Amino acid sequence: MLARCTDEELQDVYFHIDVLQYPERYRAILDELARRGLRPVSGVEPQIVPVNIPEQVRALPVLRKHPVLASAVASLLLTVYTACVTFVFCLPIYLLAVPLKALNQQSAFFYLLFFPFAPLSAAGFGRRAGGTRWYTAAVLIGVALGVLLFAGTGTLHTVVQALFRSGGAGGFSLPAAY
Repeated sequence: MLARCTDEELQDVYFHIDVLQYPERYRAILDELARRGLRPVSGVEPQIVPVNIPEQVRALPVLRKHPVLASAVASLLLTVYTACVTFVFCLPIYLLAVPLKALNQQSAFFYLLFFPFAPLSAAGFGRRAGGTRWYTAAVLIGVALGVLLFAGTGTLHTVVQALFRSGGAGGFSLPAAY
């Protein structure tokens, strides 16, 4: 019976079958999907459209005749994009440490452990946005600018100070350098 179903009908049955009530039918549907080489597609998943900044800049009618200018504009956009992403990824540290004052030795240690993930993730975002080959330099400059923007808020200084500040809880504590 399943062999006569169209692909759309088979996927419709797959998404509407009660697995607990009809486990053998569900297994038969999975086998038929595998036999046809189909993967269930619900139509609900958002379409992921990768954005390639250099390609989009080169596609602008104004910059088609000027490839060097198009490369410079794409590099600038990648740098700004990556700097913004780096700063936004560092923003939770700022929000927790400065305005919310959730800062003690343990949280400062956690913030410093979390900090390297922001530039690494931002570099990955920049790479996916078209920062490959020669544009890698623009991505790295953007990451450095984002880190400098974050350092300019004074949060890193505050976190490092809290890391070496005594909590005053008493008991045994090691000095900062032994």
